[in-house]
Amino acid sequence: MPTRLLHAELPPWVADVLVLLLVAACLFWGLERPPIRDNNEALYASIGLAMSHGGSWLIPHLDGVPYIEKPPLLYWLMALAYKAFGVGAWQARLPDAAAAWLTSLGCIVLGRRLRAPLAGRSAALIAGTGLGWVQIARTILFDPLLSVFWLSALALVVLAEQRESRALMRWASVALGLAVLSKGPEALALLGLVGLVQLLLSPGPLSRGRLLRLYLDPWAIGVFVLVALPWQLLAAWRQPGFAWFFWINETINRFLGTRIPDDFHHGPWWYYLPHLLIGTFQWTPLLLALAWTRRAGASQVDGLERSATWARNASLILLVFFSASSDKGAYYLLPVVPLLAWWAGVRLQQLAGDAHALRRLLPLLAAGCTAFGVAALLLWLGVMSWPTLHRQVLHSGMPPSLFPLLYELVRALLVLSLLAAGLLLLGRLQGGLLVFGLTGLALTLFVTELQVVKGPQASQQQVARTLHTLFPDGLRMYSWQTFEDHDASLVFYGLGPLRVIDSVSADLWFGCRHAGAASPCVGPSALRRSKRDGEPVAVWVSRDRLASFLASGLAIGLQPLPFDRSVVFIHRPPALETPAGAPMSKTDPTRAPVARR
Repeated sequence: MPTRLLHAELPPWVADVLVLLLVAACLFWGLERPPIRDNNEALYASIGLAMSHGGSWLIPHLDGVPYIEKPPLLYWLMALAYKAFGVGAWQARLPDAAAAWLTSLGCIVLGRRLRAPLAGRSAALIAGTGLGWVQIARTILFDPLLSVFWLSALALVVLAEQRESRALMRWASVALGLAVLSKGPEALALLGLVGLVQLLLSPGPLSRGRLLRLYLDPWAIGVFVLVALPWQLLAAWRQPGFAWFFWINETINRFLGTRIPDDFHHGPWWYYLPHLLIGTFQWTPLLLALAWTRRAGASQVDGLERSATWARNASLILLVFFSASSDKGAYYLLPVVPLLAWWAGVRLQQLAGDAHALRRLLPLLAAGCTAFGVAALLLWLGVMSWPTLHRQVLHSGMPPSLFPLLYELVRALLVLSLLAAGLLLLGRLQGGLLVFGLTGLALTLFVTELQVVKGPQASQQQVARTLHTLFPDGLRMYSWQTFEDHDASLVFYGLGPLRVIDSVSADLWFGCRHAGAASPCVGPSALRRSKRDGEPVAVWVSRDRLASFLASGLAIGLQPLPFDRSVVFIHRPPALETPAGAPMSKTDPTRAPVARR
């Protein structure tokens, strides 16, 4: 560093290792503790589990029927994790968490390639400890896997442009093909849009003609086709209806808001702006400080500056693209977090090379750290002293039992923020940022504990354990109308196939239409037949659909077993004895107390 302010800094390799260890702690610590949740987690974890237990690796299956909304790479990796380490929550979440960690590693590698180690290290730290990025990466979704491959492709394109390297462009095609295998054709569309903007507005050192020829290298195109298309073509050959559903309905119609069935989220044009703040969360004040600080003199446009331009343009393109889409989800913008982190890392690298700019920047960074810690303290004081805010926190799902832990979190955030601010004021840039990065670990530990406490409201793990105890030899499991976001984790926890009576499930819509007699979407007669044949039966009923189930008459002859979010109606043949202590309620299920285990 060219200034005495940055004395006693860590050796670069030590700082890199510490950053990667901290990111690993945020991503992997306690990954197994929250149960698999009744949302996308349960759907995708169950598909990977079916593959690992002899199911088709070509056509993903959910609850025994084809599920082709997304490509199979995430399922393949989960299936391999199950085979290697056994079946459990952390094994199912491992591919996404590992992908997020590799993204931070990629930032460090790119920084060294561009001779800007501080930029790469800072980007790895900001992205790898940001609250939103970490929490999505600890959840089973396609987007962390998409992000690592799509961002790798973008980084390789940036390096290929700077070096006019067709070899690097071909490696970018491999990464892009894997990104398409991770989530679908939109990965190609998005990188194409980013490349088009660069070509038209900022071609850089190459002429537009030379840059276009680099983009359209025949071997690069061939490599992409070889990686991305074989599964799609084989799936279209094997599965009737695949071509329309995957290429048209799931890609184009989803963007336009005409997908069948309508199972996506809507939102206003500004939907993603607050979610971006959650993505970087505690680092937001520091990003504002970096944006505010200017260097003296004109900025030299070099390879590092060009990479920041690519990151800025890509962030804007992703923001505009997904804002224009009718289908909105906070996790869609996940790649933007590392892009913003890379831009911030480049700014930090540039400002660290200017003594005057660095002297102005360090107090601003310290103020940003302090502002975050003080904001956490003020929020805590507001929650404890303002009844309206206190009720809103409770209404959001925060149990009163966690308020002492919330206090410990606020105290930890305040201490870490002030300590980081002090180190920054002393000129210890790397040490200050590393200490502030520990706030990400504190937030992760608290959120994990919150998810564990809220497990009975978010997962059917307890229901499954109870039913396995009552029916050790198995049973015929039904659900009343619902599936995803309600009881999908029953399948993961060993109660599949789940037969859905009068299904309104959007996720089973395609599979049930193409499954024929093997369809898990059944009518009331299937349950009546099971009862008549004396089979052991359980019917999961969401509490908000309890009235309609009782009105159907299907509850006659079944005994209610109440839980937090549901009532399970069971039929046990006389040959099965009730284990001691089993909660067999004959009371009104709408008033029955909740069975807690």
